[in-house]
Amino acid sequence: MEEKVLSAEEVVVDFDSKKKMTAASHVDKTAEKEELKSELESVYTELGQKFYKECCGQNGKGPREVPRASLFNDQIQRINTIINRIDTIIADELAAKGLKRCPECENEVVLASRFCNMCGYKFPSKTEEKEKVMRPASRPRCKACGANLEEDSSFCPSCGKRQ
Repeated sequence: MEEKVLSAEEVVVDFDSKKKMTAASHVDKTAEKEELKSELESVYTELGQKFYKECCGQNGKGPREVPRASLFNDQIQRINTIINRIDTIIADELAAKGLKRCPECENEVVLASRFCNMCGYKFPSKTEEKEKVMRPASRPRCKACGANLEEDSSFCPSCGKRQ
């Protein structure tokens, strides 16, 4: 098999195209993050309106009982999904800069840091992360509301959702 030797011009063009691709990817991620934030605001509004209607009735004449949290599982699940996606994009952006975010105080620290320089949070080591992944969950949880389930549950005892 014959290897192709690239000229200096081809290397520069290849480097420039990768740089442009990286910049375009960053713009795409930024746009996606903004769309997700907009969608998040919309779901928060929807959740608030639904809560108000459940508390005060359609015409706003209330008060009625505070509604069960399980009535809002769809919105809560959508909010959590959006937040997780935004957090993933932010983590990718920070990693590209050689940084990570502290889960306690949200300070940005160097990827190699073992401790946060603001709050002292200890980041788990690679072996601790592997052990956490390999360790089985103590009990299954409801996909909708997060409540603990029995091993063979088909429905959540808290919110009634099928598992």
